[in-house]
Amino acid sequence: LRRMAAREADLLWLASNPFWTAAPLEPLFRSLHYGAAEVVYLLLGLLADQKLLLTASDPAVLVPAAQALRALMLPLAHSATYIPYLPPTLLAPSDTATLISESTAPYLIGVHASTLQPLVAEGLSPEVIVADLDKGELRPATLGRHAEAFPASVLKMEAALPPVGSLVRQLQACSADRFDETTVQAACMQFVADLVDPEAGFLAESVHSGDVVALQKWRQLLSFEEDVRLRCERDRDVAPHAHLLRPKLRESLSHSLASVCAEHTPGLAPSSRSRPVGPFLALCYAAKPFREWWASDGASLRPEVRTCLRYREHQLNLADHVGDHKRALDAVETSLFAEVFELELELLDDGPDELQAAAAAAQAAGKVAKAAEKAAEKALPQLPPPPPLPLPPPPPPPPPL
Repeated sequence: LRRMAAREADLLWLASNPFWTAAPLEPLFRSLHYGAAEVVYLLLGLLADQKLLLTASDPAVLVPAAQALRALMLPLAHSATYIPYLPPTLLAPSDTATLISESTAPYLIGVHASTLQPLVAEGLSPEVIVADLDKGELRPATLGRHAEAFPASVLKMEAALPPVGSLVRQLQACSADRFDETTVQAACMQFVADLVDPEAGFLAESVHSGDVVALQKWRQLLSFEEDVRLRCERDRDVAPHAHLLRPKLRESLSHSLASVCAEHTPGLAPSSRSRPVGPFLALCYAAKPFREWWASDGASLRPEVRTCLRYREHQLNLADHVGDHKRALDAVETSLFAEVFELELELLDDGPDELQAAAAAAQAAGKVAKAAEKAAEKALPQLPPPPPLPLPPPPPPPPPL
């Protein structure tokens, strides 16, 4: 215990590091037959607050897959309903169907393959994205309130958000023979960083006229917000309460960003090579992961993540940056596992004697406690039983009529 306590700082640094993943990423790719497009489609579903249902015949496959999906959202955090494995016996079939098909809130739920069969037979809601990890197949969402902006199939992802093609091509390089977790993390982090940065990301890079107008409106809103904030800070009566106004202004900016991206501005024809990114970005900006991250103003982010978000400003190669952190994490993790393994060997060598001694001491302590309890009972004076309480007098007879 003393040796492990000495490594407490290393353990805390490892668990709190944003580049450390609680579950490996490869099992998710392996379950989907290393289909990069399918993984990206599920990631888009999380970013846009869609309903995701994972199914597999082995529960041990569901939890790592769900954990890996959540890890790909960095620096955003998945804040919807999260049940990595819903046991078939936990709820009645009708309750399970209500939870999955009739829920109005987004979720990420993993279920056994036997649970999915009655759901499909009764008519599973078309709003649900189903990932069959046994067959490596994906059933996209075809209906819902975001049906117009969210891609109705894996093949239509690039039409909904053109930069998706670049992410898919980067992940396709990670096949079964040369899977590289660092490449996957760096590519997804760069994608999310460009998505959450209206000033230098996907919205700013788009040449579609609708996106150009949305960016101009967004910059006007930023200027207006800054003007209001400065006026409040300079006002003698309002300045003491300006700190209460800042989060409200920032929250209103988040809603305004989603609104200006969702507004339809006549632009190029749909058949043109230039397609708008605003409609899909509006889904992501209105979703809870982005709104919570935007409201926090990045205050809860680690310095390493802030650096990654500004990789353009710092001219940073994210693959090299993430790779350096992963190597440091692997070194610390390997050292900790080696020390735990050494302690286990020591306990196996010396354990039987120590365990027998501890058991004997516990047994002796139990006997001493029982003997002390009996001695205390004997030492107590034997008091006579208390006299019985007197009965209350009978009620008086009723008065004569």
